[in-house]
Amino acid sequence: MSAILLVARRDYLGYVTAWGFWLGLLLTPLILGVFMLAPVLAASSQPARYFTIVESGDSFTQAVRAELQDRAGQTAPDLPRAGLTGSLPAVPEARPASPSPAFILVPPPASGPDELAAFLAGEKLVPTAAGPRPLFAALIVSDPSGTIRYLSKNLQAQALLDIARAAERKVAEDRVFAAAGVSSRLIDDARSARRDVVAQRVGSGGAGRALDVTLQDRAPFLVSIGLAFILWFLIFSVVNYLLMGTIEERSNKIFDSLLTSVRLPQLLTGKLLAVLVLSLTLMAFWSSGSILLTWLASSQLPPGLVAQMSILGMAVLKPMILGPALISFVLGYLIYGALFLALGSLCDTIQEAQTLMTPLIVLLMVPLFMLTIAIDDVGSPAIAAMSWVPLFTPFLLILRMPTDPPLWEVLAQLAVMVLTTGLILRLATQVYRAGAVHGAGLGDAGAWVRRLIPGRRPSGPDSRT
Repeated sequence: MSAILLVARRDYLGYVTAWGFWLGLLLTPLILGVFMLAPVLAASSQPARYFTIVESGDSFTQAVRAELQDRAGQTAPDLPRAGLTGSLPAVPEARPASPSPAFILVPPPASGPDELAAFLAGEKLVPTAAGPRPLFAALIVSDPSGTIRYLSKNLQAQALLDIARAAERKVAEDRVFAAAGVSSRLIDDARSARRDVVAQRVGSGGAGRALDVTLQDRAPFLVSIGLAFILWFLIFSVVNYLLMGTIEERSNKIFDSLLTSVRLPQLLTGKLLAVLVLSLTLMAFWSSGSILLTWLASSQLPPGLVAQMSILGMAVLKPMILGPALISFVLGYLIYGALFLALGSLCDTIQEAQTLMTPLIVLLMVPLFMLTIAIDDVGSPAIAAMSWVPLFTPFLLILRMPTDPPLWEVLAQLAVMVLTTGLILRLATQVYRAGAVHGAGLGDAGAWVRRLIPGRRPSGPDSRT
């Protein structure tokens, strides 16, 4: 046992004293935070975009204003429209409810697409309350039954185009109802009479009793997805240490010195233990950092957000989620850690390792893909079926726990993981012995695999009996 701890201590200190480890330790949560907040930051940093509508009437324009108000909680400035498309009744000006609206409607500076082209290209500017600004887009309504043309230099931005399509659907409904003799007041009454669809769950307190779905009900599902992703991210991050460390020791002939002091199973166990403690260090650092930042910022956060974070934190501590998550983490790490150790022992260079890493990385991408399915439907039959694949069970078992799977399934999948871990550790020890001790390489591994194929005999003088 002391030999295993010595090997683990040596490898662990080798990892944590490297500057790259601390750089990744600090930058990883920062990069993930920026990645998650990027859409919000991009939306908040985007300046207001000015657009115009060329229309002989104002039904489509009013529908666009209403759609902007519904989506963004703001009202586009209602500006006079006289001069280009005929004299229209003046509408009282409404100031935007938000200080920085995403889109602002301005009077059309021209009546046709040819004249608007210079404004859309930025060659000419339109007058606004903030001064001359470029025109982002223009909507040209030729007639009530014709096509609405959307002109813009930016063809990738779809938000305003989606708003225009939604507004036209409402205008089309009004037009069809008006042709059938239905009054506009009746249409407004019909829309205001729409009922809300409220999600409820069947309670256990009695037959026919239904309860509204709250965050406490959804928290286990959200937490299970988060824990499965954290497990995937940690395994994906730390097993690379095992691979690269083994390649370095093999190329530098360090194995010979190590094996004079410890036995091979002790060396293998110590290396796995070192990276396991390394991953626990990462988890402890990120968890304590998150808790500390949340506590320091709790006074500045809305009370409702603090309560929601507390609910999610309590969901993590539920035994039905935390227990399988911890077991899955340990077994999943041992499975993939042993695989990467075995592969590293067969490689002399990083280039050789990259050819072998590709299949394993593809395997690790499958659980990540299943996470996207779980976001929409965690009870998907695909997740239930794939959870029986031992290489995916550590991740998918966590996802299934909030759905209350049968106890026998949980125990059976845990048993499958244990057996798979034992088998892979045994095979990895043999491969590690062949590579680290006897100097076997990728060519020898290929010959060994070919010998396992029934009916196939290796070529060469060794194949003669």
